[in-house]
Amino acid sequence: MNEDNGLYSFLRTKAASPEEDEADIDWKARKTKWLGQVTRLYDLIKSWLEPLEKDETVTYLTANVSVKEDYIGSYDVEVLTLLIGKQRVEFYPKGTLIIGAAGRVDVRGPRAVRSLILNDGNWFVVERSPRLTTLPFNQDSFHDVLQEVMQ
Repeated sequence: MNEDNGLYSFLRTKAASPEEDEADIDWKARKTKWLGQVTRLYDLIKSWLEPLEKDETVTYLTANVSVKEDYIGSYDVEVLTLLIGKQRVEFYPKGTLIIGAAGRVDVRGPRAVRSLILNDGNWFVVERSPRLTTLPFNQDSFHDVLQEVMQ
């Protein structure tokens, strides 16, 4: 590789300087905001399922898991599990340091895993086929996600 092409100079400059804005980010506030958004997501899901919870078609379990992220460190976050008959669907937060998003929650069912991402305070369903796109997370897309992840 020819050193005169500018790549070496560029990489040496990047290695010698801290990441842009890294020092300006309030990591504690970012974590707090992320955890609040996860709670808001769970409240939204529960509101959509309220009639089914009342007739005991759906019940909930929650458990804390530990997540470790660069700059933020380790913290506990709640996993929401929906129990529907003998099937389980988990909403498993992956973290807030996600490329192209402010956070990600995976929806894990017996048949598939789907991802929800947070952008600008709103949740979106990630569609990976035929190319990566996002759809607003609403009651209709929630229904579609549940159908896909369940048997």
